[in-house]
Amino acid sequence: MATDSIPIVLSQVHPPLITRSINPTMNDRRLIEHWLPITELGIVSVREPTPMTPFPAPNRLHVWWARRPLVAARAAVLASLLPEDADRAQFLHAIGIHGGPVAAQRRIAIATRKGERLGAAASGYTRAFKHSLSTDDREWLSATIGSASILDPTAGGGSVPFESARLGFETAANELNPVAALIELATLDWPKMFKDEVRTSFDSLGQAFDAQVQKRLLGVVPSNGVADTRFDGYVWARTVTCHYSDGSEQPKYWRRDVE
Repeated sequence: MATDSIPIVLSQVHPPLITRSINPTMNDRRLIEHWLPITELGIVSVREPTPMTPFPAPNRLHVWWARRPLVAARAAVLASLLPEDADRAQFLHAIGIHGGPVAAQRRIAIATRKGERLGAAASGYTRAFKHSLSTDDREWLSATIGSASILDPTAGGGSVPFESARLGFETAANELNPVAALIELATLDWPKMFKDEVRTSFDSLGQAFDAQVQKRLLGVVPSNGVADTRFDGYVWARTVTCHYSDGSEQPKYWRRDVE
């Protein structure tokens, strides 16, 4: 039997579809068929859109109602490529899980019941999606996987191709919805094509937009005139003239109609 490598498509993995070159005499069971840290992935996926913290970059680019967590997308791509006997600790590090999410969740729950706040460092490590591959991660992937091509045929908000590209694999994405297609162009293609020019243009547009907003809101909302403070937001309410006091205007929901 010939032992030359032949290209195959692992069609059972969807999404993404993985095209690799393997030896036909080798066992080709992938890690995702044998093991995946579902509980840990669930916990760190919930941490991604934590309120009052910066969301992942693709989330801030445009709203998409079916956007998948980045850490789950990265885990799906890697686990679809790695052999079933791959180093699990190295896998967890590569996808950004650098601690014990289950133990951290229990610790947070106990503190919450006691009325204690553990603060931003409660989990013991930063959110997984912020992790970029270290040199050790890249060397391990190069030795274990080599090269691969990733196709997401229904890419939607682009989490799978975004993480595939971050992992350094050749990546292709397909999407019929024009809004999603535009999101993917702005997420995947344009930064690669135009590099720093995109950031410069984005910063310039952002500053111009901010200046226009400040100009239009001038006189509508109070200026931030209190030292060492910053307004987080404003409450707007319809007002009516109070007939029972000095005639000042009061928020409408404070008014009580009487006969």
